[in-house]
Amino acid sequence: GDLFGQDDPDLALAEFRASLGPALDALSTREQRIIILRFFGNLTQTQIADRIGISQMHVSRLLARSLATLRGQLLEN
Repeated sequence: GDLFGQDDPDLALAEFRASLGPALDALSTREQRIIILRFFGNLTQTQIADRIGISQMHVSRLLARSLATLRGQLLEN
């Protein structure tokens, strides 16, 4: 039979948001967008930079900071 939600990026995003809950709230909207584009859109840092209109180096810094923030939030809970 069919498996609903299999390989569904919208479902994956909903599950991601639910599992991270308040941890995501610690990130800015831009940081959330970068995380989503990188890990659910499978975009490279360069592609994200082009889409958002910032440098690849800035994407790299924001990604590192965002992941550190998420890690810290998850370890607290």
